[in-house]
Amino acid sequence: MNTLPMLKSSPKARALHLVAIAFGEFRSGIDQRVLEVFGNKSLKRSLRETVKINFDDLWERTAKAMEQQEDLFRDSSLEQLQVHQSIVDGLPGEALYIAAAMAFDSLQEALPFFDVSAKTARLRVGGVLPANQGEIALRIGRVLSMAGDLFGSLETARQYLRTPNFALGGKVPRDLLKTGEGEQLVLAELQTQAAGGPV
Repeated sequence: MNTLPMLKSSPKARALHLVAIAFGEFRSGIDQRVLEVFGNKSLKRSLRETVKINFDDLWERTAKAMEQQEDLFRDSSLEQLQVHQSIVDGLPGEALYIAAAMAFDSLQEALPFFDVSAKTARLRVGGVLPANQGEIALRIGRVLSMAGDLFGSLETARQYLRTPNFALGGKVPRDLLKTGEGEQLVLAELQTQAAGGPV
């Protein structure tokens, strides 16, 4: 028997619930898009076959793959639990390079962000990422994709990630993506921009 009192739902609470559901579905669709890019066979193959990675070229190929994914998953999306399980099971090791190209100019610049050495990063190619690195990679892809939708351009979104932002206390959005809390700050700032707020 349930001994907890039943809460009556106010119109405001119902509206907030609907917004939360809509955002959850939107985020799941974005996550599916990003995970598909991380698993893109062409990107993975090129990373396995390349000795020295050209980040400009990798970014161009990543942006092209993201644009191709844009409309594929409008009707169905992964559940958040499935996204969680993908991270726990290990995202493809190539996701580290792909996410790094989304937000950084070079691997040397990205390595400290992921807390990994160049040798270890290279060993990840063809393998899987530990959950902490996979989660960081997904945050970068998620925010880049959401910003791309907002700004209408992945290149503009990439620039946004790398530029100090007044609304974030002068912090660079990319630097906040190392933690879930930082990601929430960046997403809230993007939502404010979408609503016409200050940058």
